Amino acid sequence: MPALLTDAQVREGRERIMLVAERQADDLGMERVSMHSIARELGWTATALYRYFDNRDAILAATRAAAFDRLSDRLETIMEGPGDMWARSRAIGDAYVDFAFQQPHAYRLIFALDHHAPGHYPDLDRAHARGRANMTRYVERMVDEGKLVGDPHLLAHAFWAGLHGVISLQMAGKLGDDAPSFQTIRRDLVRRIVHSALGPRARRAA
Repeated sequence: MPALLTDAQVREGRERIMLVAERQADDLGMERVSMHSIARELGWTATALYRYFDNRDAILAATRAAAFDRLSDRLETIMEGPGDMWARSRAIGDAYVDFAFQQPHAYRLIFALDHHAPGHYPDLDRAHARGRANMTRYVERMVDEGKLVGDPHLLAHAFWAGLHGVISLQMAGKLGDDAPSFQTIRRDLVRRIVHSALGPRARRAA
């Protein structure tokens, strides 16, 4: 009978498994990730993985939750930091873009189409809700302070959809030499959304 694992050994083993699963989900596609493919890369037997996770779906759910949480950690650090909301909103956009290009496997896993049904994996549901809240909370603050006007959820999703779209184009290599640069498109996109939603006081100052 295998020796019992300590809590530290379980954490370390789960982290190693999730690191491989994150990369494989992006490189191979989620449908091709399996207990065998993960175990083979780790040099383990597939049976050994069951000491850490119940099945392949549990691995992918935990991996996606961890990716969500890493992004949320970055955004919350900025939200709770110094500076006015204009400065923090710009920093939040920068942090989101940096995460996408520094951790592309994690970013693509977060937005992969093969989502788990809500209710099956509470940690994933929590991380998903936290991530969505962090994408709207700063806009809610800006509306509350009168810097922007309009439905904060609609505005936040406009920012989010636009930024995710241009990131996806850049990742897919679709912004070639004949297209404006990633940063040019990003700045213009944000400027247009912000200008359409400026509060009266900010519009007069602009």
